[in-house]
Amino acid sequence: MYAPWLRSIGYTITRVTFDGLTNGRSHISPSNLSYNFVGYEYLETNSIFDHTGSKQEVYPTTRKAPDNFPDRLLNQTGIMVPAGATQSIWTRVYVPSTVTAGTYRGTVTVHSDHGSIRVPISVNVRNVTIPPTAEGAFTNSLWQLFTGAISYDLGAGDTIKIFYGHDRYTPKWWQLLDNVAEVRKQHRTNDVELPVVILLLDGGSSVDDQGHYTFNWSRFDQVVEHFLAAGGIKRLEGFWTSGPQPSSNGHWLTEMITKDDSGKAARTYLPWDGPEADSWIGQFIPALREHLQSKGWAAKWWMHIGDEPSGDEGLSGWTGVAAKVRGHWPDVQLGDATFSEPTAAKVAASADILIPNLLNYNLGPRPYDTEHAKGKELWLYNCNIPVGHYLNRFIDQPHWNQRLTMWFAYTRGATGYLHWAFNNWQFTMAQQEVKGDGFIVRPDKANNTIETSPRYESLRDGIEDYEVLHILGQRNPDLARDLALSMAWHADKYTADIGFMQRIRRLVLDAAAGMPLIAADPARHGRATASSEASSGAAARAVDGNPATGWQPTSAEGTQWIDVDLGHQIQLDGIHLVWGPVYGATYRAQISYDGAQWTDAYSTTTGDGGDDFIGINGKASHVRIEITAGSAAAAPYILNALEIAGYRLPRPNLAGGRSYTKSRPPTARFPDSSGIESTDGLLATDWGDGRAYGYDTPAGQETTVDIVLDLNSVRPVSGAKIHAYEEYPDYRPDSVAISTSLDGQTFQPAGAPATAATGPSGLWYEVTFPGTPARYVQATFSKVGTANGTGIFIDDIEVY
Repeated sequence: MYAPWLRSIGYTITRVTFDGLTNGRSHISPSNLSYNFVGYEYLETNSIFDHTGSKQEVYPTTRKAPDNFPDRLLNQTGIMVPAGATQSIWTRVYVPSTVTAGTYRGTVTVHSDHGSIRVPISVNVRNVTIPPTAEGAFTNSLWQLFTGAISYDLGAGDTIKIFYGHDRYTPKWWQLLDNVAEVRKQHRTNDVELPVVILLLDGGSSVDDQGHYTFNWSRFDQVVEHFLAAGGIKRLEGFWTSGPQPSSNGHWLTEMITKDDSGKAARTYLPWDGPEADSWIGQFIPALREHLQSKGWAAKWWMHIGDEPSGDEGLSGWTGVAAKVRGHWPDVQLGDATFSEPTAAKVAASADILIPNLLNYNLGPRPYDTEHAKGKELWLYNCNIPVGHYLNRFIDQPHWNQRLTMWFAYTRGATGYLHWAFNNWQFTMAQQEVKGDGFIVRPDKANNTIETSPRYESLRDGIEDYEVLHILGQRNPDLARDLALSMAWHADKYTADIGFMQRIRRLVLDAAAGMPLIAADPARHGRATASSEASSGAAARAVDGNPATGWQPTSAEGTQWIDVDLGHQIQLDGIHLVWGPVYGATYRAQISYDGAQWTDAYSTTTGDGGDDFIGINGKASHVRIEITAGSAAAAPYILNALEIAGYRLPRPNLAGGRSYTKSRPPTARFPDSSGIESTDGLLATDWGDGRAYGYDTPAGQETTVDIVLDLNSVRPVSGAKIHAYEEYPDYRPDSVAISTSLDGQTFQPAGAPATAATGPSGLWYEVTFPGTPARYVQATFSKVGTANGTGIFIDDIEVY
């Protein structure tokens, strides 16, 4: 909440109300709108993974610790705001499936003890209905501790007793469980973790002196039925596990029921390959199968053998126990989170659900993709790893990091996500090197429920995005996958531009709703030419918006191209190609400001026809598709439609395509290979894409680089924007100063130097100043090298 007249005093927000949203006669009820005040978690340090003394950072982070980080969504209806502070309010709109498409508008009223403020809001509703949580295409497993411990750690204590004071199965405990089930449903967490042995013991299961078991499923059934009654459960996840313990020297032990010293039934662990384990498995697994089948739950069931098997002992333990289980239940679904290689890849050959860590899957996907191609489910998981630039869910990462994980999952055909800790509150924040690994919700004892977080909201948003991609993919799998790839092409390579994310998401929603992918196509306002005179007319038809017409060169020999002159500069988001029966197999997409100097934005030698969407974050006035080989020898290929996603820039970039000089050449490792990487309009994401050039910055030394742009004529200028290096902020300059000149010799400072990248995504250094005539604009980059900041990468420089 921001109100200048309130900042000078302390005040209390008493409540927030909604008028509802309307679109003509259609209406979204106020009951479908909700809010939470954003709260904070104080972090002493940023996330870092300390592996054998090698500290690995997480980057980028939203701010430097120690500081407060927004990671709580408070359940209270009012809040006191100190003088000089502002209060963020998280507002949420649920759109029922009966609501018609269109833009809905209304107001939010923030009431305080010093008056009220009305804030307009709008929601753009598409004709796309994602399925209920229990019926989604995606499975979301977050390991919860509300029904008992889910690991072999026998000394952790009952989480709910510790934090709420409830004994299991008391009325307040059941109320809490129901409240949690509802929150999980709302956030599309549609898998429930069930500690089977604990629930069997709570029901009164026992073993006699001859080793014969009597299983009582009453508590197990009650817990399952409560979660199912909430309506959000797709899968039942069985926690009966094996694994090593500190005293077992790496040898795997199996969880089972035995008698303790007093003769009472108790949970314990004994060697997986011993007679006690054989007896337990031989009785437990058939009884489990029979009971699940009798309840009609067998189709929802999958279960663990042991978490993260490692080494020879882990491999023999996991595969040995799995073989024993399948001996009694051949078609049971087995899966576990795996990381340690090569054990993880070998387990994949035996598992039914593949759950590699995001890190080892990204580095070596082949064994998992091979098994996935056989029809096995592929899921992804993360925990305290991966770190670095990888997608994860740490508090000090951007919240969209969690959301993009689901976009990456879609590109790989993964249908599930697993994280080890929903609410491991005993694992305090001070104990977590990587912040937020231990929990994504917090206890709310006062309301007998849980408090969610922006990270949990981001996870739900990502799963909803996945469901929309899945809906589109049922009709057009090529287009859905390409749109997802434009956001996240690897688990550690993805866009960081929030505006680009929002625009690509709008394209996905429109396409899933059956609308034209690009409703206002800038290409239709331009002019198309082709590589041969005979095909020029067809080139124009390829961009006329009619998929029934297209471009077919008269020959398939040599390189063929089609250019689109847009007639003005646009923010370019992508190119949509719809191929005919013969398509371009080897081709590239190029962009240009002037139609003379071209920059490669994309290339492939494995084009497969159908719909291609090439995600491009940049600016251009011209787009060109250049084809060097078709899918059929000597047969002309057909491009039925070419659409360009983007919008006209409100102001042209005066530096677009212009030449420039450097005060010294870049390092040979990171050259300005095209000579126009700072003015080509194509934004870099990391040094590996070759779209930026770099300079070494030795530790403790100041490095200064001047880039002088020639605008070709004297123009009025009033500002400059410099695109920041996206992947690793330590490679950004300490400051960027702008100066202007009429003759290229005498330069005058313009505006205050920018010392940080700002804007919604934190990706642009911006310098503004009063309008001044200039032909030359100089950008001066300065940096004092540090142990981590050993270089400066320079990308696009824009002048307005």
